[in-house]
Amino acid sequence: MNYTFKKTDNGDKTIIFEDSKYIGLQELINTIHFYNISLEDILCKIELVQKDKTEQEEIGSEKAMIEITKNNVEIYDLFVGLVEDEDLFPTIEISTDELKKVITDTILYFN
Repeated sequence: MNYTFKKTDNGDKTIIFEDSKYIGLQELINTIHFYNISLEDILCKIELVQKDKTEQEEIGSEKAMIEITKNNVEIYDLFVGLVEDEDLFPTIEISTDELKKVITDTILYFN
C-alpha cells in the first residue's frame, strides 16, 4: 500500500493513496474532522484488539464503518443499499498492522 501526504494550496494536509481501491480510507482520513471520531480513537481500537483486550472492535463515522480484528480490518460504506453503487466507495480489506501504520503515519504528519 503506497501513499503520500500533500499540503493543499489552502494549507490543509491530505493523504493520497496510489491505488484507487483505498478511496474510502482516503476519504475517511481526509474528512475525519467532520465526524465524532478521531484518528487517535481508531488507533485505540486497534490497540485493544492487538493487546487481546477484545476480539473485535467497531468504530464509525456518519459515512463509514471500520471493523477491526487482530489480523484484518474491513472498512465499508454505510450507504450500501441507500444510494447508487457508483456513489459508494468499495469495501476495503487490509491487515490491522497496515491500518495501524497508515493511522500512525497520518497522525505524525498532520500534527
